Amino acid sequence: MAQDRHFRGIPTPGQVGYLGTVALLEQKLGGLRWIVVHGPADEAFRELGRHTREEITRVIDVVPLLPKLRQHTAAPPNGQQLATVWRASQVSFPQAWDELAALADGAGVELDDLALLNVRGDLGPVGGCSDLAWRRGRSVIAHNEDGTAEQAGHCMLLTLLIDGQPPLTAFWYPGFLPSNAFTVTGSGLVWTIDSLTAQPPGPWAGRHFVARGLQLAATTIEDAIEYLRENPSAGGFSYTIGDRAGRIVIVEAAAGRHAWAEVGPTAPGGPLLWHTNHGRYIQCTEAAANSIQRGDLLASVKEPVDEPDAGWFLKILAGQPLPDGVWRDPSQGGTATLCTFVADLTAGEAVVLSGGAEAAAIPLRDLAAGIQRTG
Repeated sequence: MAQDRHFRGIPTPGQVGYLGTVALLEQKLGGLRWIVVHGPADEAFRELGRHTREEITRVIDVVPLLPKLRQHTAAPPNGQQLATVWRASQVSFPQAWDELAALADGAGVELDDLALLNVRGDLGPVGGCSDLAWRRGRSVIAHNEDGTAEQAGHCMLLTLLIDGQPPLTAFWYPGFLPSNAFTVTGSGLVWTIDSLTAQPPGPWAGRHFVARGLQLAATTIEDAIEYLRENPSAGGFSYTIGDRAGRIVIVEAAAGRHAWAEVGPTAPGGPLLWHTNHGRYIQCTEAAANSIQRGDLLASVKEPVDEPDAGWFLKILAGQPLPDGVWRDPSQGGTATLCTFVADLTAGEAVVLSGGAEAAAIPLRDLAAGIQRTG
């Protein structure tokens, strides 16, 4: 497929942005930075690390997450759990581990630091994120990406046009594998991710590594369901997955447990399904109060009479905080909504809202390919 991925806007040899065998382009979509990188995997991730060294270093030196994780894993049993997850991640997903190593090398930081950040949710609770899925006359997936308030304004879109891999675009936290928020692939799949806590974690690879593997393995919804059944993760994620035909499923996978539900007018859950950060179809640890509150609010949303547009979803997800909505204000500290993403599978269009900017619309095919059309 490499011959198909020389998209308009990607630098070529002799142009600004071409770095050896790697092409790297910066652009913007609404309020988000958007990096497009093209080339061999190790070199592309190494150059991505160099290009975002300041942002990655900030995560390590400024954001208080890493010191807490070091303390958490300094003694048994958490230290042994960390070693188990790292070992399983390296053995089961060597490509993703090598990508993380190249990212660390390019940024000039320790691989152990990035590896610890990437398994944080496998070792303990991580909150945030709310999803709505709709399928009746139209099919839509909508997602609030919630993270720590310190990360507001520092995350971005990342398009990977990696030699020998399918093209994709993901919401990216600098220093992490680009696999834990939302993904749009060149094969037409779209999925969003909610964190699930599983305690104790299972003896498997970290969930970011499993999710990165999903990006490379799945071209259909059935592929995704089976992949997540066959590749358990230490911790857990819920995936809301849609395709170009408009089919949508929600798959929960946590510490060896796996279940999925169809979205649609004839499905048991109906045409409108929600998800936050606790298991609806599998048993996880007790849900955090905030996840229950957001779930209750989304469950109270009435099924619209007419087919909802992107604005309908943005109003619910990004309009107001609890108790009237699920948006989380970055200025309040703690957990904050970093981005709201709506994928209209029927229209083939995405809408992205972030950073106080106007919502930006883009064809899903262009988003996956890293194409920013002008005029």
